[in-house]
Amino acid sequence: MDLDKSWIDLPRNTQQYMDGLNKFLDFAFANKSVEGKIICPCPKCNLNKWQNRGATYEHLILHPFPKGYTFWLLHGETNYVQHTISTPPIFQSNEDRGFANDPICGMVNDAFGNFVNTQNMDNHKNMRPESSQMMPDEIAQYMKFMHDGQQSLYEGCDKYSKLSFLLKLYHIKCLCRITDKAMSMILELLADAFDYAKIPSSFYEPKKIINKFGLHYTKIDACPNDCMLYYGEDKVREFCTKCNESRWKKTKKSNNIVGATKKQKKVLDKVLRYFPLKPRLQRMFMSSKIVEHMQWHASRSTHEGILRHPSDFEAWKNFDLMNPQFASDPRNVRLGLATDVFNPFGDLSTCHSTWPIVLIPYNLPHWMCMKQSSFILSMIIPGKKAPGKDIDVYLRSLIEELKELWNIGVETFDSHKKEVFHMHAAILWTISDFPGLGTLSGWNTHTGLACPRCNFDTTPKKIQGKFCFMNHRRWLNAGHKFRLCRSR
Repeated sequence: MDLDKSWIDLPRNTQQYMDGLNKFLDFAFANKSVEGKIICPCPKCNLNKWQNRGATYEHLILHPFPKGYTFWLLHGETNYVQHTISTPPIFQSNEDRGFANDPICGMVNDAFGNFVNTQNMDNHKNMRPESSQMMPDEIAQYMKFMHDGQQSLYEGCDKYSKLSFLLKLYHIKCLCRITDKAMSMILELLADAFDYAKIPSSFYEPKKIINKFGLHYTKIDACPNDCMLYYGEDKVREFCTKCNESRWKKTKKSNNIVGATKKQKKVLDKVLRYFPLKPRLQRMFMSSKIVEHMQWHASRSTHEGILRHPSDFEAWKNFDLMNPQFASDPRNVRLGLATDVFNPFGDLSTCHSTWPIVLIPYNLPHWMCMKQSSFILSMIIPGKKAPGKDIDVYLRSLIEELKELWNIGVETFDSHKKEVFHMHAAILWTISDFPGLGTLSGWNTHTGLACPRCNFDTTPKKIQGKFCFMNHRRWLNAGHKFRLCRSR
């Protein structure tokens, strides 16, 4: 069926637009209605809410029909998909239900950049294409996720879809530190006990679904002595170029490489887990819940003399003065880098040091940027020994990506303004304790001149092998209460 879509660009007060809108509603309610409702494509609902015919008609009269939505994938049009890919289109069977309050479909739209609702993108290059130009595998993944998001876990279930149930299980697994083997056994038991439910019998399928959302990590082999990464031109090397140590794990007794003589794979001695930064920053602008806050630092009302956000600091303002081109677009991301050591085994008697590198997006308002959900895990530097001054070896991949984001940038879709822009990013400062400062900057924090700010005006004394700074009260006012506390 050849559908006329020329009315989309016409003014909303014309008779041709109203006739075309009625034909669209007739087509959508005939093919993709659920309990008398369809997904409303207006900019207000943003393909995330289900509305009846009257509400949808009113929304599309008050707001323009999305111009980029010329292939009505979510409203029953399947001809293009059937001729392009072998994956069956999204269908509505008796077991499929509309989850109007389920955010899963909205999350899928955010993950794929809301490509069904883009507009004014024809003049941009190297961007996410419109729906009629999407690659077949991307369309297949999008359709599969939307189908699983609308499909009930079992017949009559209106609380969980198949996709939301799997994501909830994966969330519990991560929070409770359940192993993959234990999750497979739990899923096998659930699938056997509730054979009428659409539950996979192993953990492989949920894990594969999570990976397709694009938030994966990269494994980079490292020298056991923290000399180098087997990365880039050194990816195929077998031995370290500095210490000549093998990249493979050795046995303690014979010092032979594990798996070298037996019919088993060799085991890597040290592996860095690196989470690429660019897709995570792009995802923040694709998310309909976060994108509106990514320009808060520029649109908020300022109060002189009050420090509420890092944008009130002199360092932020000086950075804007020194880099006016970067500061011209408030969507350019400003980051802080934080790191510290922790023991992943939760046992104080185990000597193990793992270093996570966390990035903090300061574009967000102060009530969001320091929440755990806003933190961006950049990499996990493995133990068992701390990297010390060799931490710059592991930061190589992050620094290269930050250089690219600063000099070149990356095309990013803004789901709030429905446009593609060139995003840049920069790290403004680092956050760490004093020993972490020594690790990140190489500053010696174990001497009498440990403080990098006041090391020329201190009076350190060495007591029982440790440096103490005794005259720290001389900056206090004469009547300060701390001067009367001899125990301090």
